[in-house]
Amino acid sequence: MEKIDHQTLPVLFLRTSDACYHVLNLFIDELAKALCSCGQPVEILDITSGNQPLEPFLNRRFQAVIGIQTNLICSFSGKKYLILLDHPITMHGNFEYSGEDCYVLTHDRNYLSFIQCYYKNIAGCFYFPPAGTLLSNCGINITCPPQKQYGITFFGTYHNYREPLSAIYSYPRPYRMAAARLIHVMRRNPNTSAEKALSEVFRQYNLALSDSDFLEMFAAMKPVFDCVMFYYREKIIHTILQAGIEIHVYSDSWDNAPFSKHPCLVRHPALNPPEALLITQRSKLSLNIMSWHKDGLTERVLNAMLCQTAVLSDRSVRLEEEFADGKDILLFDLSNLDSLPEKILELLSDNDRLQQIAQNGYQKAMQSHLWIHRARQLLTIL
Repeated sequence: MEKIDHQTLPVLFLRTSDACYHVLNLFIDELAKALCSCGQPVEILDITSGNQPLEPFLNRRFQAVIGIQTNLICSFSGKKYLILLDHPITMHGNFEYSGEDCYVLTHDRNYLSFIQCYYKNIAGCFYFPPAGTLLSNCGINITCPPQKQYGITFFGTYHNYREPLSAIYSYPRPYRMAAARLIHVMRRNPNTSAEKALSEVFRQYNLALSDSDFLEMFAAMKPVFDCVMFYYREKIIHTILQAGIEIHVYSDSWDNAPFSKHPCLVRHPALNPPEALLITQRSKLSLNIMSWHKDGLTERVLNAMLCQTAVLSDRSVRLEEEFADGKDILLFDLSNLDSLPEKILELLSDNDRLQQIAQNGYQKAMQSHLWIHRARQLLTIL
């Protein structure tokens, strides 16, 4: 039998979802292209259109199969690498039954620790944040610095925190009491990860849970985490508006916000990734709000930096390690939102400072956070 050289086998990428305005597919395309430029053969299976059948790929050998937050990856044999962009609990069912050939790539080191602690059947887990995308990678060439026509822009969607809150009210009494305490802990400690907040609740109740019981309770508390996360997103935007600061938001979901008619809230339709990059490049400040990733790095931060736009974000441990606050990035604290409007007004009135911060962030992103950097890292993992 002919011996197979696994180093010459292609890496198969799965395009499985048009969610998030095609952002996930952009990640797949950019990483595949960068890996190919490193000399690694790649193939892409696109099932979003329904035109490419799955069956011919299932019995083939690949060096690795890579997908983003998809259960479909379990259908393949061999080494599988699941890129995770949310808390691991969102893939709880998948992780329970994944075998020794499944690896996880995550953008938050808290999530890495969570998987290593609670999903010991997973073969391995690696810190692997997404990279930033240059406008030129989207076929858009800018020959001169664009005019900064927008003050502050935000591309996150609006979610009404009151909806998961109503679901919590229907919990059985012990769960409802734990949920209420969890909300209290997370609001008092908004820089704490979700799992540490839940552990603190159990400590206050003098409860010691097994790993399986903790995961069961954690999954049940998912609406609580969503509620607090959405609460802070709404509060941040409302705090900015109440100070009379104009902010441009890009999603029809903001039509459902209780302050949707506020004169300083400029609502726009959602944009695809290249369009969003163009708007970001024309912005003085790009607002980023972490989805409770307390030790993570996201593409929105890096995209804005590569657009040579200053980034304003709530804190994460990783952001503070990777970038210097006030030099490469501008950070604010969820526990002190009252000071945010003054910070924004000072920044918007100082174009020279914003430009310098934007340039510093751009240099940092160019040095370490392009897709070619992630491709080289991935080759050391495979």
